[in-house]
Order: sequence, then structure tokens, then C-alpha cells
Amino acid sequence: MVHFVGAGPGAPDLITLRGATLLETADVVIYAGSLVNPALLSRCKDGCAVYNSATMTLDEVLAVMEAAEGKSVVRLHTGDPALYGAIREQIDALTAKGIGWDVTPGVSSLFGASAALGAEFTLPGVSQSLIVTRLAGRTSVPEGERLRDLARHGASMAIFLSAGLLDGVQSELLAGGLSADTPAAIVYKATWQEEKVVRCAVGTLAKAGAAERITKTALVLVGRFLDAPYEKSKLYDPAYSTAYRRRSAGGEIAYLAFTERGRALADTLCAQTGGTVSCTRDGVTLNDWTASRFPVGRALVYVGAAGIAVRAVAPHLLSKVSDPAVVAVDEGGRFAVPIASGHLGGANALSREIARLTGGVAVVTTATDVVGVFAVDDWARTQNCAVVNPARIKTVSGRLLSGEQITLRSAYPIDGETPDGVLLTDDGTADVWVDIRPHESLTVVPRTLTLGVGCRRGTARETLEARFAAFCERCGILPQAIGAAATIDRKANEPGLLAFCAARGWRLETYTAEELSAVGDGFTASSFVAETTGVDNVCERAAVRSSGGALYARKFAGDGVTFALAEKPTRLNWGEDNG
Repeated sequence: MVHFVGAGPGAPDLITLRGATLLETADVVIYAGSLVNPALLSRCKDGCAVYNSATMTLDEVLAVMEAAEGKSVVRLHTGDPALYGAIREQIDALTAKGIGWDVTPGVSSLFGASAALGAEFTLPGVSQSLIVTRLAGRTSVPEGERLRDLARHGASMAIFLSAGLLDGVQSELLAGGLSADTPAAIVYKATWQEEKVVRCAVGTLAKAGAAERITKTALVLVGRFLDAPYEKSKLYDPAYSTAYRRRSAGGEIAYLAFTERGRALADTLCAQTGGTVSCTRDGVTLNDWTASRFPVGRALVYVGAAGIAVRAVAPHLLSKVSDPAVVAVDEGGRFAVPIASGHLGGANALSREIARLTGGVAVVTTATDVVGVFAVDDWARTQNCAVVNPARIKTVSGRLLSGEQITLRSAYPIDGETPDGVLLTDDGTADVWVDIRPHESLTVVPRTLTLGVGCRRGTARETLEARFAAFCERCGILPQAIGAAATIDRKANEPGLLAFCAARGWRLETYTAEELSAVGDGFTASSFVAETTGVDNVCERAAVRSSGGALYARKFAGDGVTFALAEKPTRLNWGEDNG
């Protein structure tokens, strides 16, 4: 068996676990000696036959593979063998001879180079495409793949096997329309101990390479991704929904009308509910409007036929947990029809509100609403609670619709008259739990907690995320129970902290040292923190100050990060909106 293994970009610990295991158990190893770090060969077992393919022809390599029949052979290529690895010709020859083979991918030097630069090839608003290519040399390139042709796209570029031809690379890029000041970089031996990074521009590529005497074993990266302003990712935008996270509160209701009569109704409704009004008569298109509003709006209201709304939003629907409310209302205001996210998104409630304002009828078709039974997801929304395992809603609602009773256990007092079909219980196997701790049952999570945060300057979002996961596990709480974060004002512009909060849809509240000091006593004091910030504790005091409640979890520290939790006094109710 012949195993083609990607050795990674150079650093011996960047080979994959699978690749390392295959290398350690191989009977024969054939490695690309001119490119693979020889330190990797220290993994070979005693008695392993090692061949350097830099001095061999293809036929000689194949002969070694064929002679090793019945043994484990590793063909060790640099980076990932799928890029300029010349493995296809070997695979075809082995297949023809009936010799088995497989491929273990590796980390390409392409990504080793981007890591050295701290660069991202696909920056929103800058470039969403990456061109991997080379300058034509002894190996030609197909028609249409000349460097100048590819440069015209303006995409991010990674140019292999061309470090010795930088004059030609520079000329081709300029001929392709790139300006001389387009950012570029030369990364020599990415991830090796000898790694060298040279930042330059397209117009100075050849000069920069010559100055550093770089003629081989280097990648050329080109594009505005290296320095241009960029848009932040929608993935972590608090106003953007995903299948795993609903947009944070504050999104607006967006109305779309198709006629002047529809616009007049939309204006009337918007004056009462707030939001924005658009009309296709002003050049707005249905599909573009939907695509731009769906990820960020709290609700989308189409003033027109329900079918128009259905067809418009269908390509964007993800989950009842994340989709915005979608409502269709006819131009006469006679019928308001919830189309999507009736309970968790509030489309049913919005339809009823629109019908109240127009004197029309809300056409609500959700089964629990039609029959008049308790809807746990709708109730959770009115109580400003999250539902962490929404797949269980169907089971709970199904039992209620069948006339059965469900049990509900709450860690918080609930005022008002318990709905029909719901039995409050202390049983640990309740069908529904209202709690900030995880349970196997359908769990409704009140957003009662505030996270107090302290961190060193420049702390990365990834570090905060890792410490936060450990903190939640130690406290035994669900992250959905946190509704806000708080810290000292000197951390208000920390990029990592802001990104961390935005990814979870939290507002970040900040306080001066004086405001934090005034909270009271009994906190975990630190003389170092007092000297550097002016207050003896940031995370605990900030959490209590923001929540207006009591400390729930004391300071948890590690990697330059401190977390604490405070819980505001919370009472839920059965019949009123608690948002």
C-alpha cells in the first residue's frame, strides 16, 4: 500500500496526526528531499528504508514502490500534495499496476504564508476569491491562465514556484492591470525556522526579492486583502441571524410595498410600529430588498400578496430559531398573515398588532394558536428567554394538542394563572425546564445573567471564547443565560472584547473606576488591578453594577482574562410580555 502524505509547509509539527502515524509505521519512505523538512524523518522507525526523490526519476520512484509490495510505503510530499505535487502521474501508474494507494492531505505552504502574515484571503468587501497559480516557466500554463489574465480579476492571489522569476511576475501583474501600489508579500520558507516575510508592493516585487536574495522556496501573495479596509463578517454581527443564534434585540421592522396604495398603508403602520418603508416604485427590487433585510431585520412585512412574500423569503429561511418574523398584509389592511417564525420570531404577535391597527384580521394558522393551547416557544419569547433545544418544541406542543398534560419546572417564580394543560412540578424529569442550567428536557433559559469581564490589552477574541467556554462549564450554566457583558471604560475599545461580545449578540456596558468602586464591598480584591485600573476588581464589580443583582459566580482567571457573573432579580409571568 502506498500512502501519499502531505508533510505540511515545513515546521515538523504541522504534519497531520494521520500523516505522522503513517510516517512512524512506514517500512519505506520516499520524500521530496528538496522541499520536505528533514526533521520529519526522525519519526521513521528503525529499519525504515528512506529514499530522497530529489535525485530520482518517476520510473525510479515507481520501481521502489513496486518492489515494496506487501509493505507500507509513504510518499512524503511537501505541503498538500494536491497543489503542484505531481501525484496524479504516480497514482495513475500505481492503478495500472494494481497497487493500492490513498492520500492524506497536508497543510499547504499557502496557509503557512498567510499565517506568517496574519492575513485572511477572503475579506468581506475586499475579495471573496483566491487564485492559486504560477508564472509560466519550463512548465507552461494553459491558454487563459497567464498571470496577466488572472490578475485582471482583482482577486487575492497566491503565486507558487515563481520566486526566481520575480521580474516576470511583476511585469505580468502590472500588465494585467494591477496598480504598482497593490500590496504584495514574499514569504520565504513559511513556518520553517528560516522563515522570512518581506512586505512590498507589486511595483517593487523584483527589487524586494533581490534585496533579500530570495530566489526559491518562497510564495508571492498579492492583493488588497493584505492592507485594505474591510467589512466585518456577518457571521458574528449581533444584528445578523444564523441557524445557531438569533439577532440581538434592536433590529427594525422593514416594510416593502409595491403600489402607492400599499406605500400609504406601510407609512401608516410604520408610524405606529417604527421601522422603515421601501417601495418597488422607487427602483427597489423584491429580491435585493429581501436579501439585504432578511439577515438584519427584526421583521419583514410585505404589503401585498402572501405568495409574493413566500417566494421572496424561501431561499433565505434557515430555522425558526434564527429567522426574522415575516408577515404579509394586503393593501386594504384586511388580512395580516404570518409567513415565518410565528412564535420565536414574533410573526404571530406582529400580525395581531397590524390587524389591530388596520381593523383587519390576523390569519394565524399555528396549531397551538388555532386550538388555543399553551405555546411554549411563544411564551419564551414574551419572557425574554432563549430556547436551547427547539427540536423538542414539536413534542411538547404535540402532547398539548392531543389533550395531554405537560409538566414544567421553573427555577424562577412565575406570576399569574398557570395555563391549561401545564402542571408546575418539582420533578427532575419535567417536560419543560425553566433554568439557566442545561437539562435533557426542553429548556427555556431566562437571560438573567450579566458577564463581568477583565482582560489584558490586545486579548484576542479566540482567547476570550476559550476561557468563556471553560467558565460556563465550571459554573454549570448555559451561555444563552447571559444577556449583557460589562467592564471598565478603559476596555471599551478592545477589538477582541468587542468581537467576542458581538459574536454573541451582547451589548457591552462600561463604567469608570469611580462607578465600579461605588458598588460596595465583598469583592475579590487585587492590588495589581487596583494599581493599573484604579479599582480593586473589574469583573465582579462590573457584573453587579450592570445587572443590579447579586454576584452569582466569583472571579475566574486565566490567560490574562477574568470573568464573573451577577444575576438580576427575576420573576416571570404567564400572561404579560416580560421583554
